[in-house]
Amino acid sequence: MAQLFVASIREGDGPVAAVVRDGYAHRLPGAPSVRAMLGDWDRWLSRIESEQFEDPVALKDCTLLPPVGDPPNIYMAGANYADHYREMHDLAPDDPVPRHPSGPFFFLKPTTSLIGHRAPVRIGEGVQRLDWEVELAAVIGRRAHRVSAASALDHVAAYTIVNDISARDMFVRKGAEAPFVYDWFAQKGWATSCPSGPWLLPARDCPAPGQLSLRLHLNDTLMQDSSTARMVFSIEELIAYLSRIVPLVPGDLIATGTCGGVGMARGRFLAPGDVMYAEVEGIGVLENPVEEA
Repeated sequence: MAQLFVASIREGDGPVAAVVRDGYAHRLPGAPSVRAMLGDWDRWLSRIESEQFEDPVALKDCTLLPPVGDPPNIYMAGANYADHYREMHDLAPDDPVPRHPSGPFFFLKPTTSLIGHRAPVRIGEGVQRLDWEVELAAVIGRRAHRVSAASALDHVAAYTIVNDISARDMFVRKGAEAPFVYDWFAQKGWATSCPSGPWLLPARDCPAPGQLSLRLHLNDTLMQDSSTARMVFSIEELIAYLSRIVPLVPGDLIATGTCGGVGMARGRFLAPGDVMYAEVEGIGVLENPVEEA
């Protein structure tokens, strides 16, 4: 049987949960939003397997929204790939990469920064160095508070792709005093800075999330090409770390960091007319064009 995914598609003025299989979207009768489904994920997956779907719609005729359009939180891991750390610190390919004793580094994105597959990323006013970052994101399906790394993946319902769009020239506040020099909100938090999708891959169908290839093409050029095996802190460690600070709840997105090949290291930034294709093995390709605001 073909791999199935769970998506949010636009129907009328709002999102509708749908099953994607073989190039078609099948509306799930009686389904709540995808976020609500995550609260009873196993039951919904069982129903999907036995459901007799009717009136399929070709994906080319669908508008795919962010698969979890209203997550409670969007947690973003930073500097979590060895190859990305090396390129940003001008290190040799075999130089060691430190694991900070305090654990991984996280920041937040506003939920209103989310956009879906093929929705445009818009260049904000005054931004000239707009960058891309393909990431694997875990979607929480069971409340997780103070969980161990060994049990962390038991709380993951699904995986999706996130492209952490970053305005590099908004990061440093010139003349500001410590600790207000670095502005993570202005760099990472503006509207359209969090493409996500195109859908959810159930975690049960992804037994080795720490061994997936991930790539990003800008137009026809391959920019990022790596593996989740190059994470500094594993997915399990990221979840365990967050859960020690706050309870993780169904619908939370945890983006696990990006790999080498970002525009900052290349001196190439996004411009109107560019198209990004962010890909994670087993999930698919998240496509987003770039436009002026």
